[in-house]
Amino acid sequence: MAGQLNAALFHFPVKKGDYLIRQGEHATAFYFIISGIVVGYTTRKKKKLTTYICAEGDTVSSISGMYGEKPSGESVFAIEDTILLGLPVETILEWIETSLGWNIIVRKILEDFYKIAHERSNVIRMGTAKEKYDYYAAEMHEHFERIPVAFIADYLNIKSKTLEKLLKDRKKNSEQLNEKLDLLIRSYLVDEESFRKQGLTLTKMAKALSIPSHQLSHFINSRYKKSFNALINTYRVIYLRNRLQHDFAWQHLKIEALGIEGGFSSRSVFFSEFKLRVGMSPAEYARSIKNVSLQ
Repeated sequence: MAGQLNAALFHFPVKKGDYLIRQGEHATAFYFIISGIVVGYTTRKKKKLTTYICAEGDTVSSISGMYGEKPSGESVFAIEDTILLGLPVETILEWIETSLGWNIIVRKILEDFYKIAHERSNVIRMGTAKEKYDYYAAEMHEHFERIPVAFIADYLNIKSKTLEKLLKDRKKNSEQLNEKLDLLIRSYLVDEESFRKQGLTLTKMAKALSIPSHQLSHFINSRYKKSFNALINTYRVIYLRNRLQHDFAWQHLKIEALGIEGGFSSRSVFFSEFKLRVGMSPAEYARSIKNVSLQ
């Protein structure tokens, strides 16, 4: 099946504003989004209604126009430069006719489409604009800032001005929360020296701080411009460098012992991280201070 799929897939880059399919056409392909964002909408009585917004990792096509039985009931276009992998509809239909395995796969894909439709119906029925916004922001937190307000407002069935006010309030609250979260992280890492714990992971740190893992990861990436591992290893290297500078006894420790004291679980990782951030190996650094060699 993997061989069949690889042979049938085709690379399909589209520019911002390009259409994958227009309302009234028949779908010729099913797409996997590698990067970018696409929007689906339907036009009724000259009024556009956004039906879904999909980003990388999602699949997209027109369900109503996929089987050649009737024209697509919606248009699908890219709101930024997008790269997709396409799978011809004819190939999919052929596989459905001849393979039980592909029947199961296509059924799962269709379930995802209906799940998206169900989620939108839930959003529409929510009471307030804030409830709709909070729900969508949680679902699309990784891509929210890339999507124009007009599309989100239309998808949520609220006015653009209302959404803009919610975004303004969110930014103000977010700045306050970010300051609190920054203090919380620094207290955990600096005051408690939690970076020295071997095996410290994003999940463990998030649990200790009572923060969802995805929220902590996003905050670290945006606030410190580092991955979780890079941030923790930076603290470890700074700690060990300072101890080597100010504690003569530490200059006689073996490489493995130094790494363990700082929280590193392997000699090679400690060596490479130290050299990356200091510009020389731990042994070279110790010699540069007092010309004392590590054992």
